[in-house]
Amino acid sequence: MSDDDIAERPDDQDRPEPRSLDELDEVVAGLETLAKALGRQIEQVSEELAELTEEPETDPRLARWLMFLPPAAAEDTEHRGETPLFTIAHFVQYYNETYVGNPGTRAVAIPDCWLDHPGLVAELATLAYTWREAHLGKNATARDAQYWHDHWRAGFAERMATEWVHQRCRSDGHKTAGAPARPDRFTLEHRERQAREAAEAGVGDPLTAPERP
Repeated sequence: MSDDDIAERPDDQDRPEPRSLDELDEVVAGLETLAKALGRQIEQVSEELAELTEEPETDPRLARWLMFLPPAAAEDTEHRGETPLFTIAHFVQYYNETYVGNPGTRAVAIPDCWLDHPGLVAELATLAYTWREAHLGKNATARDAQYWHDHWRAGFAERMATEWVHQRCRSDGHKTAGAPARPDRFTLEHRERQAREAAEAGVGDPLTAPERP
């Protein structure tokens, strides 16, 4: 085979010219920069995906100091269709199962007629939700939980026994005292929705009030 035959081989004609070391360094540096940029994008996407798939406040992520399962709440995924009144009603049950103390003290059960005492309902709402903030979710702290027990619960127990309900409400059933019973805004909204639906159906205003939780 002659030198001319070797010089004309097709594979030699298609072979790229070798790059210098400087050019190769530039290519490597460019690839490293691209890899870092892609890495940052992957981290950002992973964080956003974690936020989207993370169980909401609605998934309690129970604090280590919470000794009992929390009460059901409208903020839970499985109860999304409920109103905050659902949260309060289940908190009342939880409170009565947990925070009733020695006879003769202020640590008494919330009476069944709590919905008939506006002041009691109003304070139960904030008591329930401050309890949730102190015990559930990533922002809950043991310090807040202890403050709830030492301050919010104690103050509520005092006012419930001395201000919000008649003493006989806790033993003989509801007794009218203080501000008269009034429907909460969620019940009013429910009644208005019922009235609209009844009017659209042409059956007149509904006669029955919605059931309480």
